[in-house]
Amino acid sequence: MGFFAGALDDAALLMRWAHVVAAILWVGSAFALLKLDLAMKPRAQDPTPQTLFLNAGAGSRLTRAVDADASEKALNFKWEAYATWASGFALLCMMFCAAPKIYLIDPALWDAAPWAAVAAALVPLALSWFAYDALCKKSRLSGDALLWALFGFCAFLALILTHIFAGRGAYPLIGAHFATIMTANIAHVLAPAQKRRLQNLRAGLPADEADAKAAGARALHNQYLALPTVFFMLSGHAPLLFTGPDNGVAAVLLIAGFFLIRRVWLKISRGLGVDGKLSVAAAACLTLAFALSWPGLPAVGRQAGDASEAIKFALRPSAAQAQAVIDAHCVICHAARPQMDGLARAAGGLDFSRGANVAKYRDEILRAAVYSRAMPPPGAASGLDAEEKMLLVRWAEGVD
Repeated sequence: MGFFAGALDDAALLMRWAHVVAAILWVGSAFALLKLDLAMKPRAQDPTPQTLFLNAGAGSRLTRAVDADASEKALNFKWEAYATWASGFALLCMMFCAAPKIYLIDPALWDAAPWAAVAAALVPLALSWFAYDALCKKSRLSGDALLWALFGFCAFLALILTHIFAGRGAYPLIGAHFATIMTANIAHVLAPAQKRRLQNLRAGLPADEADAKAAGARALHNQYLALPTVFFMLSGHAPLLFTGPDNGVAAVLLIAGFFLIRRVWLKISRGLGVDGKLSVAAAACLTLAFALSWPGLPAVGRQAGDASEAIKFALRPSAAQAQAVIDAHCVICHAARPQMDGLARAAGGLDFSRGANVAKYRDEILRAAVYSRAMPPPGAASGLDAEEKMLLVRWAEGVD
């Protein structure tokens, strides 16, 4: 293992940790503040909207501010948002630039040169923000109509990405596009609006209603985008989902389901109770998305034509036969010294050049290589044919 490859692998781990921590701080704080804001109600002895909340045994009361001292600073979470996006973008660069054949390229969709696949994955992130920003400013839509337009825009993005890139890369890229929109909303709309509002508070001036309305719409969009963003960034752990033949449609259904879940939560936070119809619709969208990805047994390439072939099919494949299939398709990445460019160690820490590991992780192998097209990555090696898949299925049935 070369020093650079090993260092890159370790740096990616640290960057993943930083990304998760920053995302927890950003998204968690945004959800908590919105819940506190929506819970504001006047008291019997005080008509000012306010919220009482407890933290570590201390009680605090949140109210609307009507003024601010000249030196007083306002609390915000923009730097957590920027850190989340920057660490996520760095992580994508480390993954995609180091191993585009593993994450991005599917010859059945687009047999791209590695540099072209990387450029097509990263450059359009900024374009999605410009398109969304133009939609908000030029469409003259507002309220639920603009939310419907946002959903349509997100669905279009998901379908485009899943028809260009391998599912392993397409799903995280969907999350990256949404996260870019959310972060740009903060940098270009919310943070400037908050700065202007603070200046008005210090001067004792009323809020600019148009400015507050525009910022509120973008903040609401961020709330709706947060759930699908987190899901798609974690989707690399669900090979049956991102490699399914209908992964684009599944992505659209997932987005719809998470939008509906967020709407249910917002209604609950406003004290309106649980909306049963929206809850059922959200569950239906998520159920259908996963149903589209549910695997079936691989079709056998040919039927037994004579008695000798029938006997051969009935016999349980040996461990050596299963290992031969693994050696032909998997050990390029899953070995102590992988041959695939961009891998410093065995992918996922799994060394399948050893028969004991193949038997131990047989369920994971079936899920990734037989019931889905996740392994081997389409751009890295040829996939298993139907007979090889059935051989692994029949072999796994006989493993204790």
